[in-house]
Amino acid sequence: MNRFSLFSFLILLFSFSLAAEKIESEFSFATDFNVRPTFVEGNTPFFVNGGKWIYLGRTADFDEPGLYFFDTKSKERIYRSVPLEAYYITHSAEFIGQIETNGKRLPLTIYEFLFYDESTQRAGFVIENKHKSVNAKRYFFVGWDLSMNQIDVVEPIYEIAEDDKKTFAQSSAVGYSQENNTGYFTFAVDADLKDDESEDVTAFIYKIQNQNLTKLIEYKSRFYPYTPEFHSESKQILIACYTEAFQKRNPKGYLYKLDSNEFQEFSIPSTPYGISFSKDGKYLYMAASDTGEVRMYNTGNLNDVKKSKWGTFGHKLGFWKDGELVWVRNSGIHIYDPITLKQKKVIPTKKFYKNHVNVSGSAFLPFQKLLLRNILEEPAGGAANRVLIAD
Repeated sequence: MNRFSLFSFLILLFSFSLAAEKIESEFSFATDFNVRPTFVEGNTPFFVNGGKWIYLGRTADFDEPGLYFFDTKSKERIYRSVPLEAYYITHSAEFIGQIETNGKRLPLTIYEFLFYDESTQRAGFVIENKHKSVNAKRYFFVGWDLSMNQIDVVEPIYEIAEDDKKTFAQSSAVGYSQENNTGYFTFAVDADLKDDESEDVTAFIYKIQNQNLTKLIEYKSRFYPYTPEFHSESKQILIACYTEAFQKRNPKGYLYKLDSNEFQEFSIPSTPYGISFSKDGKYLYMAASDTGEVRMYNTGNLNDVKKSKWGTFGHKLGFWKDGELVWVRNSGIHIYDPITLKQKKVIPTKKFYKNHVNVSGSAFLPFQKLLLRNILEEPAGGAANRVLIAD
């Protein structure tokens, strides 16, 4: 092979490495309060319904309760009205407040959407119950029977008293397993939240299986639960915390093994935007957005840690296929070997977006696909999304 042919071959090989993915679908929806039902875009979309749909957001508080999804196959936006008002009318004594004729009708708000699955015909979310006439707040888990289109589970989680002006509550979806129709979520309260810095948090991990809600763990922390990750095959839950490197707050992670009921606290990097389990659950990866530090933990021995230094301004970590661990950064899709932690290739985000890029809110369907989301793509609002499949 002559020098020109070799050069051409290398260029072709490099180009192929940059094009090692295909776009399954593209979409962009902006928040719109002027339509009915309204659409409020969420900050953290994620795959639901067995990976066929992406959760996009919900209706505004003053509108009927409802959820929006995107079907990656039909390329259509899907709306599902939630029958909260029908339940409230027949069970109003369980709640604070009453239905109003103007403004926000229901004293109930979908506080955190958790899961939606047509194969098991179940959906779940956390609601906040409050009314302008009182200062108290109540929080409930709500289960939704999709086959009957009715609310069939309403379980109280927490109540903030009328005279309590300091406590702040927060909830996060952890994950859902179709195999045994089980969902997991966190709920946490800070007794006195000051200057957006948590200090005295009480956190809970809940399991919902079919119609039964169980509190699995209650623990104390200086941090709210952050970016939970669930590995369904090995039945492990990772709860991280958020702190930036300059704060020097000694961030912690919590690994909960469901089968053994083992709950372990361990040191983690700052701003852990990137969290992912290996396919077999034997390794846990965490990447820091502010420092670029990445750690590979042995989940059987959390003291067995391998460290490396990747790039900063990353927003999501995950596998889109075997052997390719992806750190989704503003600059590109950076692909690494999951054993050596060495970079294999880069796909620049400029390949998909012409102007400014911030890929906050990107999400993985592990070992299948990546939702690449650029929140700066459209000045008028609405993130430009690409669903990518690795070749």
